Amino acid sequence: MTSRTKPADANDADSGADPSLRQGPAQALAQALAAELTRVVEAYRRMPHSKFGLRLEPHGDRAQAGYWLATQFTLLAQGMENWDSPKAPRWRELPVLGAFALGDQIAVVGNDLLAAFQALKDPREALVWTPGGGRVPAEKAMAAMLDSTTALRKAL
Repeated sequence: MTSRTKPADANDADSGADPSLRQGPAQALAQALAAELTRVVEAYRRMPHSKFGLRLEPHGDRAQAGYWLATQFTLLAQGMENWDSPKAPRWRELPVLGAFALGDQIAVVGNDLLAAFQALKDPREALVWTPGGGRVPAEKAMAAMLDSTTALRKAL
């Protein structure tokens, strides 16, 4: 397992970043998402083949739910990386790698999201792009991702 496939620890921050920005609610949110990310990734990595096809609404099955979560991480990371752009980014589609790669795929895109969030100058005030073409505060978007990740973990 490489550092790109292990869920990031929210404390793994660039040494040059301002430590005051990693205090308070934004840091707690990143830590909580990193913890949930680790749980979901491990659930997918340990999931037997026979379980991927089990129904999980509203996504269809467990594999589709994992792909949906990975896609949400990808889109939000893109929106955060391009937060200062005057127009929405050109959204990239996440490739379908198959059910057995979901754990690693979720880990990689989850790490990308956490890195993008921690790279924001002020995550409390930064407005990030969403696929609908609008902007939302980064903390609000991350809180929604935490809720989605927790809900999926509990459903698995």
